[in-house]
Amino acid sequence: MSAGRRRLLGFVGDVMVDRDEPDTAFDLARGALTTPDLLFGNCECVFTDDRRHLAPSAAVVAIAPSAAAAALGPAGFDVMSLANNHIVDAGHEGIDTTAGLLGGQGIQTVGAGRNLTEARRPATLRTGDVTVAYLAYASFFPSGYEARDDWPGLAPVRSRNHYVERFPNLWAPGTPPVCSTVPVPEDMERLEADLVAARQAADIVVASFHWGDYQRPYDLTDHEVRTAHFAVGCGADVVVGHHHHMLRGVEWYRDRPIFYGLGHFVFDFALPESGPAAMVDRQVTIDPGNDTYYGLAPRQGWPLHPWHPDARMTALAWVGLDGTTIDGAGFLPCRLNPAGQVEPLDPSSPAGAAVVEYVRTGCDTQDLGVELVNSPDVVLGGLPTVEVVAESHRQGAG
Repeated sequence: MSAGRRRLLGFVGDVMVDRDEPDTAFDLARGALTTPDLLFGNCECVFTDDRRHLAPSAAVVAIAPSAAAAALGPAGFDVMSLANNHIVDAGHEGIDTTAGLLGGQGIQTVGAGRNLTEARRPATLRTGDVTVAYLAYASFFPSGYEARDDWPGLAPVRSRNHYVERFPNLWAPGTPPVCSTVPVPEDMERLEADLVAARQAADIVVASFHWGDYQRPYDLTDHEVRTAHFAVGCGADVVVGHHHHMLRGVEWYRDRPIFYGLGHFVFDFALPESGPAAMVDRQVTIDPGNDTYYGLAPRQGWPLHPWHPDARMTALAWVGLDGTTIDGAGFLPCRLNPAGQVEPLDPSSPAGAAVVEYVRTGCDTQDLGVELVNSPDVVLGGLPTVEVVAESHRQGAG
């Protein structure tokens, strides 16, 4: 590689592959996925053939056969987060098995381990002469999945919910309250220490968070915004969020890009016929022409994807590097087809424009202060992309 050329970091959201022919999940996207110099994703399942150690606190488990993990290396992934609400679904042994299967393909893992120290340890990769450190944390997960000093699990960044009356001067029993959050101090102290240490050891620091409310479109919680800004203040150059299953908006904060939610990229999830199902309402009847339900439920014609139609839109995000300086950020719109394959889209096509408009709505409704513009200079898999530009920069340029 030439040390002087511009480099691209690639990012996708949740990835779960569980099908008879695992490689087919990425057949339509290989050209786009292999364009970035480094590719990150969240491994949103456990890969194991051992189901003897199911976590008692799990709700709906996401466990895929070991053989399915073999699709991730050829797809182009270089580093994957294990910090999510499914990584302990098959017990502590499942963490080791998943990390081993990915590591055997040259994919580094981050965000979970045999103790808290290991879960907090960054994955450090190089592209040319640029060193990139990746850290990963989870805010949404079942109790007991968090790692401790002498206990396996994930790296947590938690907040406690605090509910207040929506109308301070009005008695209104039964009306929904306003939820604000209070950070868990020790988690924030560890996050700050991790970011400061990574900042000293790497040229670029990426912080990944599994967070948010997956049953509402567009919305960002105060926990997400506060934590993202805190991470940038402590040294993160890029913040990447996931878990929502739907795309969220993008923000530039202190000249650093924050992708609040990249949705899921591939998510093979047939609803369970038995077992814990507290989060699944199998009695919901979904009208395909008027699907307003954001929870898990069977969707006619989508056997691997029991999610709202919004969740069929996704993206491959990119961050451009000029040396060790971030000089742009954006995304390639994508969508899932009924077979669960992810398909890259030209932003000017009707399907691509719909994804772009969805992200634009997420930015506008949350007042993130950005514009989305066509970016023919950044091409992924032969397709032009969309650049996310801070409104202040656009105004300054004008």
